[in-house]
Amino acid sequence: MKNKVNKDFPATVHKFSMSTLSVLAVLGLCTGAAHAQSSVTLYGSLDGGLRNLVNGTKAGGAALTMASNGVFESNRWGLQGVEDLGDGLKAVFNLESGYVLSTGANNNTTNIEFQRRATVGLAGAWGRVDVGHQFTLQHYLIDDFEPFNFKYLSITEATALTDGNTGRDDNDIYYTGNFGPMILRAELALGGNAGSVNDGSTRAVGFNYRTPTLKFGVGYTHKANQLVTGTGPFYGDDQYTAGGTYTLGPVTVLGGWVNNIQTAPNSFSSVRNQYLWGGARYQVNPFTQIVAAYYDNANVTSGVSGRKDVAILSVTYALSKQTTLYTDVDYTKFKGGEITNVVLNPSTRPSQTGVSVGINHFF
Repeated sequence: MKNKVNKDFPATVHKFSMSTLSVLAVLGLCTGAAHAQSSVTLYGSLDGGLRNLVNGTKAGGAALTMASNGVFESNRWGLQGVEDLGDGLKAVFNLESGYVLSTGANNNTTNIEFQRRATVGLAGAWGRVDVGHQFTLQHYLIDDFEPFNFKYLSITEATALTDGNTGRDDNDIYYTGNFGPMILRAELALGGNAGSVNDGSTRAVGFNYRTPTLKFGVGYTHKANQLVTGTGPFYGDDQYTAGGTYTLGPVTVLGGWVNNIQTAPNSFSSVRNQYLWGGARYQVNPFTQIVAAYYDNANVTSGVSGRKDVAILSVTYALSKQTTLYTDVDYTKFKGGEITNVVLNPSTRPSQTGVSVGINHFF
């Protein structure tokens, strides 16, 4: 009897172990299936470009530089994540940081690691909500009819069109709903000021309509800005936007309009900026694209008028899906109060001519 027990014991253990392993294997497969569509993606852009700008200095000489954040594309790296929660619901996140290719340094002076983007949210059949530090509604709205798709940002007026120097909002809640050809957009960036929901906040609505040949969009943004950070008072900053795109074969024609009105208190200057732009893209072949565009900014600050006009012609050649060679020629003309505006025109020269050439790799 003892020998029988000893003989049968290993077999019993073996039988139990096989059953246990089978259960664990099934559980493992189920766990793998539940997370089969979860992923984290590393991406980025490296832009090495040279730019020569005539009248780029106050002395009037030519300034040859390697752009700190890229000429064609912004230098950046980021992480995108998606987790499948089941029933069509997904958790999403995005972290993005900029850097200076020529030195390897962070592209900011505030020691903020993810100064370009830091968001987390949920996505489903009803749309997508992202919260955190992110691009403005205006940025996504205009992308359909901005001739360069936000390339050559240091040359064109695209940064100004997205409502600010950074084109991003903090403490931001952003909704996107894709319903066939219609895309609905809404944004609320919290001001965080005690005693007022409005002070320091941003509210925006807009929509885009897309077909293979026609795209158009409209939007409205209201900001309650401070004249001096931390001291107030707050004032209204309203932005109205409209634009469209039409594609016929290899040619795409694009144009848009933005009217930005800042109604500061009487003791401070009020500002009005009207932007008009138009352009065309010509896809010569699968590798070569030519893009030409013209941007006009009419500015009135405290009754003083000024104007900035930018004309730019670009040619790109795709070595692959990720690597592009580019070159551009551009001309900028300043008039009135814009000539002496050192923020828009550091050289204070009435005109500038630029030539750029470089290589961009996106991974």
